Amino acid sequence: MPGKKIAIIGGSGFIGSKLTEALLADGFEITVVDLLPPRHADSRVRFMQANLATDHLDPNFLSGYYGIVNLAGATIGKRWNAAYKDLIYKSRIETTKAVVRAIGTAEVRPKVLVNASAAGYYGDQKSELLDESHAPGTDFLAHVCVDWERAATEAESLGVRVVRIRTANVLGPGGLLASLAPLFKKGLGGYFGSGNQYMPWIHWTDIVGIYAYALKNESLSGAYNVGAGACISQKKLFKAYARSIKMPIVWRVPRFAARIVIGEFADALIDSQNTSSKKIIDAGYAYKVDDVEKALRTL
Repeated sequence: MPGKKIAIIGGSGFIGSKLTEALLADGFEITVVDLLPPRHADSRVRFMQANLATDHLDPNFLSGYYGIVNLAGATIGKRWNAAYKDLIYKSRIETTKAVVRAIGTAEVRPKVLVNASAAGYYGDQKSELLDESHAPGTDFLAHVCVDWERAATEAESLGVRVVRIRTANVLGPGGLLASLAPLFKKGLGGYFGSGNQYMPWIHWTDIVGIYAYALKNESLSGAYNVGAGACISQKKLFKAYARSIKMPIVWRVPRFAARIVIGEFADALIDSQNTSSKKIIDAGYAYKVDDVEKALRTL
C-alpha cells in the first residue's frame, strides 16, 4: 500500500516509534498525533501536536487517511490515586471518542481503525483459558478496557473496519520490564503476590507486526488477544528476566504491601490472565518470537 497515509495517535512513545519505522519501510506516509514530537527525522513523517482528550481540532483533520492507529493513553505503570485513575480513563476513552467523531466528520473517511486495548479487559480469571469471547472482568482496568473498546467500536457504524488489540505485557526497551529493570539490575528484583498469576507477554517486534498486519489485512476485525507462545506465570517470567541479566530474584511482595507502595496498581500486577492467541494465529499472523527465553536474550 505505498503512499497511503496512516495517523498514529499517541505515536511518539516506544511502540508508536517502532510502528512508524515499520510502516515507513512498507511505503506508508505517517502523521504522528501526540504532545511530544516523533523520534524520526523523515520527510514522510508529519507531526500534529495535540491532546485529543482535551483539544478542539479541525473536524476534518482525519480526512484522506487510509488508517488510524490509536495508542493514546497515560501509562498505568505508576502509583494510582483517584486523580491518576481519572487520567488513565479519560486519556483513553475521551481520546478514542474524539477519534471516532473526527472519522465521522471527515470528508473522506479512513478505511480502518486499529485501537489499543489490553489483556486487563478480563480482570482476574485465575488459570481459566481466555479467548476473545470471554466476559470482561469487573475491576478498574477491566472497566477502562470495556469502555475503551466500546468507544472504538462506534466507528463500525460509520463503515470503518475496527480492530481491537488486547495487548499483552510488551518485552522491549519500553513497557513493563523497562520500568522494573533498575530494580532488577541492582539485585532487588522480585514478583508480586504468589507469583503464580498468568502474565501474557509479547516481544516488541510482534506487537508492532500485529498492528501493521491489522492495518493491511482487510479480513481482520473485532478483538484479538496477542500474547506470544504459551502464557506463563509472573514468577517464571521475572525469573527468566533475572537470569537474562545474571541477577537474582530476592523478594516477593504480598498484595497488602504492594498496595501501600503503588496503590491499586498492585492489583493489575497480581491479577491473572491466561489468554489464548489462537484467533490472531488462525487469521494468518506468524509470531517472530514465541519463546520467552529467546525474547529476553534479544533485549
